[in-house]
Amino acid sequence: MLDSLKVPAPSGKLLVARSGRGAERVAVPLAKTGSQITVRLVCLGPGAAKVTDGSGGSVLEVAGCNATAAYTTGFTGVRDDRVMRLAVRPTVQWRLLVWG
Repeated sequence: MLDSLKVPAPSGKLLVARSGRGAERVAVPLAKTGSQITVRLVCLGPGAAKVTDGSGGSVLEVAGCNATAAYTTGFTGVRDDRVMRLAVRPTVQWRLLVWG
């Protein structure tokens, strides 16, 4: 799973670098609202993965987890984005990186 993380890092400060298994709530230490946020997800296991922002809006959706791909998206953060949620099946392994 780690080979797919060799993709160059986006600009900005790395705020979150977490690994785990199953669904997770992730605190994001945003310095200020209005910051550009980049989210990268690598996951391995059956089923889909979905990252939502603090208000429950979709940030990143993956139809099937595949450890040979790093899924990345960017958006402008707001106050509620200090918490993100990752929804996956309990057996899915993942790595979540957030820059801001």
